[in-house]
Amino acid sequence: MEESVSELLTIRLSSRPDQPVPWLVWSSQQNEVIASGQLSDMTQLNELADYAAQRQVLALAPAQDILLTQVAIPTGSGRQLAAVLPFLLEEELAQDIDALHVHLLKREGDIAHVAVVEHQRIQAWLSALDDAGMEVKKLLPDALCLPLFEHGYTAAQLDEQWLVRQSETQGVAAESSWLGSWLLAQNAPIVATPETDESDDLAESDAPDSHDAADEAHLAEAHIPNAADIVIHHYTPKPDAIPCQWKAQTPELVMELLAKGAEQSKLNLLSGPYKPQSAWRKYIKPWRKVAIAAGLVITAMIAEHVLSVQSMEQQAQAYRTESERIFRQVLPNFRNIPTQSYLKRQMESELSRLGGGGNQEGLLPWLAQLEPIFKKVPQVAFSNLKYDQNRGELRLQATAAEFQHFEQLRTLLAAEFTVQQGQLSKEGNQVNGAVVLRRKS
Repeated sequence: MEESVSELLTIRLSSRPDQPVPWLVWSSQQNEVIASGQLSDMTQLNELADYAAQRQVLALAPAQDILLTQVAIPTGSGRQLAAVLPFLLEEELAQDIDALHVHLLKREGDIAHVAVVEHQRIQAWLSALDDAGMEVKKLLPDALCLPLFEHGYTAAQLDEQWLVRQSETQGVAAESSWLGSWLLAQNAPIVATPETDESDDLAESDAPDSHDAADEAHLAEAHIPNAADIVIHHYTPKPDAIPCQWKAQTPELVMELLAKGAEQSKLNLLSGPYKPQSAWRKYIKPWRKVAIAAGLVITAMIAEHVLSVQSMEQQAQAYRTESERIFRQVLPNFRNIPTQSYLKRQMESELSRLGGGGNQEGLLPWLAQLEPIFKKVPQVAFSNLKYDQNRGELRLQATAAEFQHFEQLRTLLAAEFTVQQGQLSKEGNQVNGAVVLRRKS
């Protein structure tokens, strides 16, 4: 199913696993909220899987877990700024720099505006989202998703915290209990107002530029700068007992406000090792386990094939060794065997010679004809055989236990050959003799 680019699922992550997680689906095409709600904690992110399946997912990181600061850039380090930034901040940070993810938000001349967040924290967020089957397009500090005013701060209360945006790259999340102290520390415009009713207070907030001489004298007496052109634009009811210069804006759902800002923002903390994968990897991901299994099968098949080839090579080498041994035994006058083809040619030549070149004059036809006769007289053992092709005779030297065995052999041979039997002699228990055979004409 195609991903809807006009609808976004925005999730504000939590600092702790047990904190609530507000979420909202915003349609920029329809300019309205499609759905919204709040999960009890991060373990329930999988309940948003159906909303995430068809939409881009934007994650808002709590500003309280992110340090938004700036640092001076040394001369000559501009080209390697991303690599240099962590070391420029090392003296200002109490933690090991290797445990922190440093992201460049903006560069203004020799000043770099950066966001710093723990690797452990960002990995926990991304792991929780990944376990819920969500692919995050952006990860942004929530405070920097508030609307930006050229002069002044932007503030909105979300749960028990106030999100305050000071500039394009500066913002904080402050607990209600110490919001006033933080504003004083920032030299925010403090208006010393007498104790009046709510209507007087609202009238003052709606007319930030109308201060009388008494107010200005009181500011001077208190040594607080008169920053009448800086106001705090608030989208939720302003806090009590913080006499700053507040200016009410049209009330909106805070998550709707953040979703719009996140959609328009170009900021994204997912850089370096957290850079989003290209689109094609997203479609490959479901097949990752199948690919791994297929890879293991292919690896096993290749390994089996390699072992099989090695076994066949070893067997072939054994055959070559044995064939060379037989060759040297049969043809002792050939000692060098340069190639297997040479061995084959010599063997074929010798077989052709012994076979008589295809006629009945070679040795092999003789042996084929004699084999059934020899089997009939197994008591006779042949110790030597000599074939003379020019004379057309075969001389056999044999031994037997009795004279009658030679007589039996001579009778069988005489049926097919001209037999000339030599003198027989007995030595011990053996009778030795020779037989010469010729073919009958």
